[in-house]
Amino acid sequence: MAFKNRGMNPSQLSILPPSASPLGGDSWLAVGAMLADLAFETDRLGRFTAFGPGRVLGRHPREMIGLELASLLSGPSAEEAALSSNEFRSIITTICVECMAWHGRVRLNGPEDTPRLYRLSLAPRLVGGTVTGAYGLLFDMDAPELALPTAETEMPFHIAAMLDAETGFWASKTFRDEIARRLDRLDVEEQPGTLLYLGFSRTEEKLRPAVAMRLAEELRDIVRPTDLLGRIDETTIGLWCDGMDHLTGGERAAKFCTTLPALLPEQTLITVGVSPRWPGSGEDASIVMEHAAVTLRLADFASAGEAGPMSAWRVWQTD
Repeated sequence: MAFKNRGMNPSQLSILPPSASPLGGDSWLAVGAMLADLAFETDRLGRFTAFGPGRVLGRHPREMIGLELASLLSGPSAEEAALSSNEFRSIITTICVECMAWHGRVRLNGPEDTPRLYRLSLAPRLVGGTVTGAYGLLFDMDAPELALPTAETEMPFHIAAMLDAETGFWASKTFRDEIARRLDRLDVEEQPGTLLYLGFSRTEEKLRPAVAMRLAEELRDIVRPTDLLGRIDETTIGLWCDGMDHLTGGERAAKFCTTLPALLPEQTLITVGVSPRWPGSGEDASIVMEHAAVTLRLADFASAGEAGPMSAWRVWQTD
């Protein structure tokens, strides 16, 4: 059964005021991707036009652009699947014409065409006062629910392993996985991405936790909402930036080296390794992280100047 209730049940529809307008562009997709399993946009015919970071129902984004969401609906029989598709198209039409929001349950063909149950929320996409399509969020109903720990319960191991305890940033493995989710979309959009490794290995061991936590506070205040932050190891923090090239990455690294030490305990020196990734390069997240580690080591060597230790940065150069 494709929908929880047949037809457009009033409990599943809500009228939006004319002024209602979600966040626009990449910022909305980035926020939506944090809240749901998939954030997307469609045109007025229900065809995909953009996605949040990562793969789309197990497929490459370039395979999905222009594909109608209704074509992914799955039912017990071909007849019911076709009927559900027609129902869904009428819902999209109503959303775009009447400026309504809709939510319900749909069964879609997920990875390897395996049917999975999703909760779907749709709202009209407004551009200049005109409805140009729909915003959508998909929540995987078959995935196990996650709950925040309470004072009486310990954090589940698989959640604790995802986050660094001192900074609250992604742990190294999860950070790599989160970068990997974005690479397909950047390739489709022909956009670069840049990874910066911020190191403080010259800091005394007893000060490292304090430096890490203070550096985390500063970075949270200055990075963009779409940037990723991760704790790579005891003395290294990673920053991934969608759409940033090597020049902008170098400028940001230079600014970090001049401004951050004064804000850290004991005027901690900062070294930065910059690793750009170009669209279509075929470099995966692990390779980009290797390049960042190499450039961070080069920056560390450069920081041991003749006049004494100083902050330094280096950018990965391809042959």
